[in-house]
Amino acid sequence: MMHEDVIDLIEQCGFECVGSVSTHELKVRDEVRDMCAADKCERFDKSWSCPPACGDLDYFQARIDAYTDCIVFQTIGQLEDEFDIETIIETSDRHRTRVLDFAEHIAQVHPDSLLLVAGSCTICPTCTYPDEPCRFPDKAFTSMEAAGLVVSDVCTAAGIPYNHGKNTIAYVSCICL
Repeated sequence: MMHEDVIDLIEQCGFECVGSVSTHELKVRDEVRDMCAADKCERFDKSWSCPPACGDLDYFQARIDAYTDCIVFQTIGQLEDEFDIETIIETSDRHRTRVLDFAEHIAQVHPDSLLLVAGSCTICPTCTYPDEPCRFPDKAFTSMEAAGLVVSDVCTAAGIPYNHGKNTIAYVSCICL
């Protein structure tokens, strides 16, 4: 797996942790999509980037299988304590900003790649789903979970920690190439 250009770009965008895994090790799982359907995040059937609008699991497994490599990257935040909501939000925002920067650059060199992100799209205050097309389809990415991936398993397979220790939070995204 030689994607040094992508790893360099990931690092230039400020992500703190990077690993890689063969896409053949990535399997979408019904139980992850079932968690989406439980709608604990309140985005199921309310966003173009979430189920069911984003595509079914067969679609995502076929998309992932069309690639050979997956690079996993994280933004890590150090919390003062487990209730440090301010840092959790700041870390999430920092990750989103980095992902958008990365997406803009990666589209120029790997336009056919598959970028899966942390969490649901929040670009628009109110999603146009299902009444109108997405306003920003080039910025509305599907989450790893919506694609059916167990994020902790993907991190383990990529050789990077999912949990970076007490009072940390990590937001995880990946790109299939």
